Amino acid sequence: MKKFVSLILLLIVGAGVFFSIYVVDRMAVAYLTGQRRVVGEDFRGEKLVDSGPVPGYLFLGFTLPSEDPKGMIIRRPWETAKELGLASGDVVTEVGGKSFSSSQDLMSHLVRTTQAGQRLSLMAVTPGEEERELSVTLPAFVRHPGDLNLPYENVEIPSDSGHLLQGWLIPPPERSDGRLGIFVHGAKASRFQALDGWAKHAYRRGYGLLVMDLSGRGTSEGKYITYTMNERHDVTSMLRWVRHHPKINPERLVMFGTSNGAAAAIYAASQDALLSALAVDAPYRDLWEAAESMLRSRGGYSVLRYPLALAVRLRAGVDIRSIRPSEVITAVKAQVLFVHGDADKEVPITHSETMYEARRSAGLPGELWVIPGGEHGFDNYPPVGIFWNRILDFFDQALGGPPPEWEL
Repeated sequence: MKKFVSLILLLIVGAGVFFSIYVVDRMAVAYLTGQRRVVGEDFRGEKLVDSGPVPGYLFLGFTLPSEDPKGMIIRRPWETAKELGLASGDVVTEVGGKSFSSSQDLMSHLVRTTQAGQRLSLMAVTPGEEERELSVTLPAFVRHPGDLNLPYENVEIPSDSGHLLQGWLIPPPERSDGRLGIFVHGAKASRFQALDGWAKHAYRRGYGLLVMDLSGRGTSEGKYITYTMNERHDVTSMLRWVRHHPKINPERLVMFGTSNGAAAAIYAASQDALLSALAVDAPYRDLWEAAESMLRSRGGYSVLRYPLALAVRLRAGVDIRSIRPSEVITAVKAQVLFVHGDADKEVPITHSETMYEARRSAGLPGELWVIPGGEHGFDNYPPVGIFWNRILDFFDQALGGPPPEWEL
């Protein structure tokens, strides 16, 4: 009998250990992957026609299904939802006369059935109040730079990471002086992140743009996000590639990176003495520290980063503890602008403040722009025009002014 009980206890403990390992491994996979926005597809991977009218879409934020009333509960409202007066806990019961259980279902439907600029009614219920009707104008679901009336070409760049990168080159306007900005997207994003404001604003100011899917994202090769281990080599390869392009002035290059892309840009810029200016948005100084705050911001416990770090290393060979952009920030010769929201819980503003102070102490050029109430990344910042024109002002200053005779 004792042997039987011991066997049962052993099986229970074994099952518990196996389940724990499985859960941590799933956490690691989620940390190393994420939804890819891919050229020619919608958010669900279904094919899209890349010509004709620009589709409309609507993303209200992170949601959960609701049964009473039927629809979707907003848990983390996005900027569009806030502008409509929606808050966490509100239930969206209808959009355009139809009910949806998630933001993803809503987006997939709109991308296939509507056009940018179309107005739709939206029904919402706040707990304890009557249902109210709102009206929303659908933004554009941009499929490529051509939907922004920008010239572009598809490009492939072999990366020192060993992966082939896919992306777009928007060449500098003919009246410009060949200046170009490289955009480095965040961990869970792809090249499309650059089309949300940056591309059209930069082009109007005389800049060309190179934007690539980093390895492991979009349509570029690679399986995992590696938190700068591959991405820093991707950015270095992008810098080398543009310097040999006949339409680009190699002495008039600037770079913008956001979140993990900002960290990768710091590493690449530390090895590049010719880059004129670098703007980094919500960068982390130390990934091990950032992992702790990211877990807490999602309701987890900081102790989970220990098994998570082990699982990430086993799966992708990424040592979270070794990734510290703060160690190379003073090796960056370019002028550096740090941008950070003071309400960022995923990567607290202290990360930028520490690196900014390190550059000041070393007598190196740098600026710090604090966004009051800003959460993580430029997607959560003030009006698009204000943000990007401030970034472009910084780049113009680093390049000695706008392109000659350029009219703003």
